[in-house]
Amino acid sequence: MEGKSYRIWLAVLVLVLMVGSFVAGAGMMYSVSQESVLGLTARVAQMVPGVMAVEQAEDIPSATDLRPLATFWQVRDRIQHDFVHPIQDDTKLTYGAIRGMLAALEDPYSRFMTPEEYSEFQAEAEGHFEGIGAWLEQRRVDEFGHFEVVVISVIPEGPASKVDLRPSDIIFKVDDKSVLGMTVDRVAKLIRGPEDTEVKLTVLRGGHLLASPEVEAPVGTPEGGAALPARVPEDQGQLLDLTITRATVEIPPVETKILDDNIGYVWLRTFHKQAETKLHEALKELLAEDIQGLVFDLSGNGGGLLEQAISVTSLFMDEAVVVYVQERGAEPQPYKAMPGRLVPEDLPMVILTDVGSASASEITAAALQDSGQAKVVGQHTFGKAKVQTVMELNDHSALVLTTALYLTPNKRDLSQEYAEGKRGIKPDVVFPLPDPDQPFDGEKWHDQQIEKARQVLKQSAGPTG
Repeated sequence: MEGKSYRIWLAVLVLVLMVGSFVAGAGMMYSVSQESVLGLTARVAQMVPGVMAVEQAEDIPSATDLRPLATFWQVRDRIQHDFVHPIQDDTKLTYGAIRGMLAALEDPYSRFMTPEEYSEFQAEAEGHFEGIGAWLEQRRVDEFGHFEVVVISVIPEGPASKVDLRPSDIIFKVDDKSVLGMTVDRVAKLIRGPEDTEVKLTVLRGGHLLASPEVEAPVGTPEGGAALPARVPEDQGQLLDLTITRATVEIPPVETKILDDNIGYVWLRTFHKQAETKLHEALKELLAEDIQGLVFDLSGNGGGLLEQAISVTSLFMDEAVVVYVQERGAEPQPYKAMPGRLVPEDLPMVILTDVGSASASEITAAALQDSGQAKVVGQHTFGKAKVQTVMELNDHSALVLTTALYLTPNKRDLSQEYAEGKRGIKPDVVFPLPDPDQPFDGEKWHDQQIEKARQVLKQSAGPTG
């Protein structure tokens, strides 16, 4: 290969390696943040406004230690020249190298998206996608050293709500193929598909999957994770086979109604770029009805824009700290509510949460809980407490990199367990989970949770009328 091409290719690798340090230093430049929350992922992620241009520099920065890159180049060169099958596309090697670097971080939230995956990511963030209608997340099982893909929420309007798929179910197989060891993006890609087609999921309810004894450790691949032979311990959990017919799912951003005793109800489904505007309109309509209390539902809301979390919270509280964001090597920086509170301070309010309430939802709920503006009722939240930055790269692929942690106004770290197996926001009033021995109806169960929240609010508000 010619020297000039060598320098260009090496410079691109340097840019990728330097992205993390660049983002940490430039964090204050970002005015908005984004989370992939709809479809099959749930994340808080800062989004650089507009498109971030990445240039292929001719020169490598003089301060860069080239020894690791030289080693990498040697391996790539041997693959190019000696691998038994000719390499037709350098892109596959490049993407594989990027995924390998990210896998070394052992962070389930940092990942790479091809141009096609990034396009799907953007479509899902608008609330429109074809699939089963569930949010998935990847979590590390420390005692076994591997990652599992788990259901954190099922969309009531989606196809998955028509079968017995439940939050906390672990995805074991997709169409009879083991997915243990795969990334959440890889699993999501297998599950997605055109409407009116079927996908078979094998899920474990309770317990954890185990890699087969002959497998020492998960090994990542350029395709987003290797499927590992897996087994289920005899004394743990229940395996279920569920066949789901895919469909096009449209999710309304906000839903409202008046409950008994003239209590207002508003369900914010996502923190996308119109969240504050839509919620503001809905709240004005409810307040015009002279409601006696408010149930603010954040259940199943996987998050969204950090900017929107602050804007939404500002509708309920005055200029106080909403969240602290802590970047690498820096002190936690406070982000305060903006002027323009809409909901009166003396209006009784409860926030409804579940394990599918993540990221931006947790920021808003925790801020209102810490400030005493509202009680949190329902189940504990997901407990993420990390911020990702989404960076579009020069070929329209994207890098999602964890660049900061967030803390509540009382400086709680929601990623820490407050009880065995429980992290996130601890509810002031805990509601029971669905009976695992009974068929699960997502919509019916959600309605029951809303009614319980109404009762809590009525009791705390005292007599009305």
